[in-house]
Amino acid sequence: MVEGAGLHTGQPCRAAIKPAEEDVGIIFRRDGVSIPARVECVVSTSRSTTLGRNGATVGTVEHILAAMSGLRVDNAVVEVEGAEIPALDGSALPICRAIMSTGLAEQAKPAEYISLSRPIRVESASGFIVALPYSGCRIRYLMSYDHPLIGSQSADYALEDDSFCEKVAPARTFVLYEEVEALRKKSLAQGGSLENVIVVWPDRMSSPPRMPGELSMHKLLDVIGDLSLVGAPLHGEVIAVRSGHALNVRLARRIMGEHSDA
Repeated sequence: MVEGAGLHTGQPCRAAIKPAEEDVGIIFRRDGVSIPARVECVVSTSRSTTLGRNGATVGTVEHILAAMSGLRVDNAVVEVEGAEIPALDGSALPICRAIMSTGLAEQAKPAEYISLSRPIRVESASGFIVALPYSGCRIRYLMSYDHPLIGSQSADYALEDDSFCEKVAPARTFVLYEEVEALRKKSLAQGGSLENVIVVWPDRMSSPPRMPGELSMHKLLDVIGDLSLVGAPLHGEVIAVRSGHALNVRLARRIMGEHSDA
């Protein structure tokens, strides 16, 4: 169980991860409605990823999905109270700790993977993301900001590693100070604070980094969470350049389209 304010609504939220049988996948359950963690249930990618079905929605799912992918949780039901997953400290680390404190159970049926047969690329005016055939799952993220404290950063992680909790999960979300007012005018970031977001001013950051390249590592974390919406562990090498939730989800849709046609 994790609980706290939602990043965008600012309202109290809870999420309890419960075990599920084989072949269930990841399912969010809110107000009696089950919402599969699959790309066809994505209803918004505005500053976070929101899933919805039959009138029920769950926002800001990317961190909890990344944590489950990083820990190889293939089947689970996430019982949600509130409009989104709690922001916690802005990273996936508290979620990883909550999962590990309960423990993981190995199931009899081996996991089924989605493998790529050819490169798949999607792009926008500002960036692109490409997935290549690969024997495991490796994510690379490159970012570049015209900001003296950010500049160019890169992050790299292979999901076969057993170090997600140490290397990826602690990376926190961030926002440029000049973006804050515009976000709140759109009724976003209502629960954002210096406790759960790194705020980047022109001359300083609200807190020291937890690791070198923390901002790019958080973007990589988002990619892991968003691409888990293909519905099964992915075998491929993913290279993302200035990619956000919208592009990540577009790639997930393309992968699902290729897989269904195979």
